[in-house]
Amino acid sequence: MTYKEYKNNSFNLYTIKTDRFKTCFLDIIFYSKVENDSITKENVLASMIQHSSLKFPKRKFVVEHSEDLYNAQFYTSKARIGNIRIICFTLNFLDPIYTEKSYLKEVIKFPFEMLYNPNIKNDEFDERTLKIIKNRIHANIDSVKEAPTRYAIKQAIKNFDESSPAAFEMEGNIKDLNKITSQNLADFYKYFLDNYYCDIYLVGNLNMDKMNIMIKELFINDIIKTNKFDYLVNNSIKAKKEIVEKDSFDQSTLVCLYDTSKISDYESKYVMSVFNFLFGNGSLTNKLFTNLREKNSLCYSVSSHYQRADNLLIVHSGIDAKNKNKALKLIDKSLKEMQTGKFSDEDVENAIKTLHSSFKEMFNDQNALVNNYFSHNMFNYPLLNEVIEKIDSVTKKDVVNLANKLKVNLVYMMEGEEDEGN
Repeated sequence: MTYKEYKNNSFNLYTIKTDRFKTCFLDIIFYSKVENDSITKENVLASMIQHSSLKFPKRKFVVEHSEDLYNAQFYTSKARIGNIRIICFTLNFLDPIYTEKSYLKEVIKFPFEMLYNPNIKNDEFDERTLKIIKNRIHANIDSVKEAPTRYAIKQAIKNFDESSPAAFEMEGNIKDLNKITSQNLADFYKYFLDNYYCDIYLVGNLNMDKMNIMIKELFINDIIKTNKFDYLVNNSIKAKKEIVEKDSFDQSTLVCLYDTSKISDYESKYVMSVFNFLFGNGSLTNKLFTNLREKNSLCYSVSSHYQRADNLLIVHSGIDAKNKNKALKLIDKSLKEMQTGKFSDEDVENAIKTLHSSFKEMFNDQNALVNNYFSHNMFNYPLLNEVIEKIDSVTKKDVVNLANKLKVNLVYMMEGEEDEGN
């Protein structure tokens, strides 16, 4: 596997040459500082670009063209990492070694055709397509409340700090959706190209020097920008908060937010994976599962996950509201056991072995490879080989030291309907 960077005026191309896959993977990544009032427009715009273009004005024409290109897959995805909003236009296509000579040029043109020749006439997006997309986005926004754990975590963070990017609704909101017209979306499209940064990643067994030349010809946006983003979010508060709200879910959800701003860069990159595996996101012998479910049958589910860019460790559990206090005591007990070293060196070794396997598996996933290199280039996150190497040096003492730097900032309870009167 050979990695190479091409620094172009208005975008950078990062290539990973490998014969590991029978397909190639092109990711056109736009990013900017996340702004709450732009999220809905970004979601609609990305879907509009994916749906059709002037050359392919109906969705069926896009699908037919994809099939002609040996079922090349063009799709979009969106994410937030700390203060950064990321919008990806991705093309997954067959390695041209299996096709005719003209295939490579035609398939690479496809995503740029969709991106730079959208279905806009007279400075307006196609009205019929916009209606389809807005209805779909509306359904996505409505569906957020159908996932009680996800919704409870978002509500917890809002109560913690509603101005934090971690509290933003990444599906968008209905109020902003209703304001979008075919004309103002076309205006936003121009703003998007002029102001969002762009990096392109390419994975496959290709002549990458020639690919750089080909992509430079297709990338028509020549506005030069300078990346000056601080991606980390400060979610630390001085005093602990405890909040209870009611909602219409069948089940109650308990959420605890822990401030991780005191841990070091080394702990964040390497030790946290081991800690979290043992604490609440590993095997069925992790502390939270053992104490809350296995020994006390207290919850339907319990887990923890780490949001590095937000400086947050999140514990969430589906419980009966009447068991809230007991659950909190057991969560505190689980963390205390991590802080006092009530786990063995063998536990640490087994965690590292399992993490090794999951990290190595990422080498077989083109999207995971791109995400790793993007995080490395944008946020100085280590590459997979470095993670695998450095995690070997994590000790029980490291895990204990990290655990003692964690502080609970918020306890949030979303009570479901079945708990009323308890």
